[in-house]
Amino acid sequence: MSKPPTHRRRAASPGAAVKVAAAGAVLLALLLVPAPLLPPHRLAEVVQSLLGVGWQAAYLAAAIGLHLVFYGGIGMLAAFAVNPAPTLRGRLLQMGVVPLVVVGVALAIRVAKLGHLPMWINAAVPIGACLLGVILGLGLRYRRWTAVALIPLGLICVSLWALLGGASGDLSRATAERLQRLVAVGPQLPSGDARFAALLQTAFAPMPGDASAGDPVEHNRAAILALGIALGQERLARLVGLDPYGELVRAAAGLRAGTTLRGRGDWTQHYALSAGLAVLEHPLVSDAGGLMKEEMDALARGSGFSFGDLAADRAGVRFAIAATGSEAAAEAMQARLLRGYAIDDFFPPAADLPENLTPERFRIVFGGVGSPLYRQVIQEIEARLDRCAALSSPQSRP
Repeated sequence: MSKPPTHRRRAASPGAAVKVAAAGAVLLALLLVPAPLLPPHRLAEVVQSLLGVGWQAAYLAAAIGLHLVFYGGIGMLAAFAVNPAPTLRGRLLQMGVVPLVVVGVALAIRVAKLGHLPMWINAAVPIGACLLGVILGLGLRYRRWTAVALIPLGLICVSLWALLGGASGDLSRATAERLQRLVAVGPQLPSGDARFAALLQTAFAPMPGDASAGDPVEHNRAAILALGIALGQERLARLVGLDPYGELVRAAAGLRAGTTLRGRGDWTQHYALSAGLAVLEHPLVSDAGGLMKEEMDALARGSGFSFGDLAADRAGVRFAIAATGSEAAAEAMQARLLRGYAIDDFFPPAADLPENLTPERFRIVFGGVGSPLYRQVIQEIEARLDRCAALSSPQSRP
């Protein structure tokens, strides 16, 4: 009488072990994965070479591919962490609920790391990839192919290896080295626009024992991130693995006082922060983030919508693209800054652009974002940026 239950317990134990292992692997992978999940520079270069497309398209394809592999693997693995449903309705319910649970946990971990929710467009691909992974994983599970759980685990491990120890380099260390250099020269620097010029040249100058030595693109990425932290927003440090409340970052943020771009301290912050975001995320996302901030300023604090601020955002994004587009473009930017600095090469005149527009004034004058008059001002900004030699380098990304 007692043998059947014992037999059932023995048969069930391997399944229980698989479920626990799968759930633990999903949670560990979500904890370890960087936030935001971005492709290494080398991976984007490989995609660009294979597809023969421009850099922005290659980077976007690499980012989407990485999300599909990682979150698809997460979804497949999560499917092995639940009990198989005995009915079709139960299986369909699992296919809908399991991805939402996994994505919810991923969002909670991301918010804990970064302190804010991602834009919805950044969550669309992970949700879709996770959904497909769960459907595939449950399909395999119902066919009792439990050993297939090793496949998504392998995909996740490969993704984490590429992100944490692969070809991306030690960007965190290189950024910290430039922050240390900026802090060291800070007391000797003048104020105003000359201070911005000196900090820009110092960040891009060659460094002995540089963690990014031999890779001009990584060198420039680290320089831009250091400027983004020091002159833009210290919370950017968290995205590269540095403590935003640490002594080094706080000292670097102190350089912000007295630093101006065409006489404006706020334009310095817009320029540097947008450039820093652009080397971490796709340029289209950085543009949307700059516009979103302007709209929030107008609605929340009453500071008003500023086309001048938007010009600084766009200039920062363009500067980052021109400085990190390829090894040739990166070396050209370094050589330009070694020869000297001319503000007209990096940021056009913008004092005449409309700013401090309240929501009511904005609607009266422009009618809304995307109106003909709004697009006219944006086209004027882009035309001015086109005339900035450092932002329209022929050696930048195609």
